Amino acid sequence: MKKFFLLVFGLATVIASAQVPSNEELKKIITADQSDREAKSIDWSAVDSRDRERATRVGQILKDGEIKTAEDFYNAAMIFQHGNSPDDIKLAFSLAIISAHLAPSHPGPKWLAAAAWDRYMMWKKLPQWYGTQSQFFKETGKTSLYPILPDAVSDAERAEAQVPPLAKIISDIDAKNK
Repeated sequence: MKKFFLLVFGLATVIASAQVPSNEELKKIITADQSDREAKSIDWSAVDSRDRERATRVGQILKDGEIKTAEDFYNAAMIFQHGNSPDDIKLAFSLAIISAHLAPSHPGPKWLAAAAWDRYMMWKKLPQWYGTQSQFFKETGKTSLYPILPDAVSDAERAEAQVPPLAKIISDIDAKNK
């Protein structure tokens, strides 16, 4: 798996100097992904099924070398962020890091890398670092912040990753629960 990540990163670095258009199919895939999450009433089992299909297709696009731009890497990262395994989440993190490297002034990839890291920590049943992940409990109708390791990163590091300060994250969740 390490060789795969090194190969992808190496290709991204070479491609970065060339002006190529973003992958149109990948744009359509991410639009469908986001649309699934914007509906008022979400059938999560159907979304999970479509997420698996999207991840399979994006994996093939990646293997075919058709992910070339910062936008492509970001879109692919977002698809794998919604994956169903720790390997999907690790791939999301890696792709977001590549996107952030290719487009250092764009805030999205930095946030996505932090979110993928936190989600990976959740998969490992460890506290998250940045505070990007929360949980909704149907029984209580309340949202809570997934456990966090408060000193893992500073608020300054959160800011670099486009994540709000921890106090704001907590107050936003508290406000949501009122």
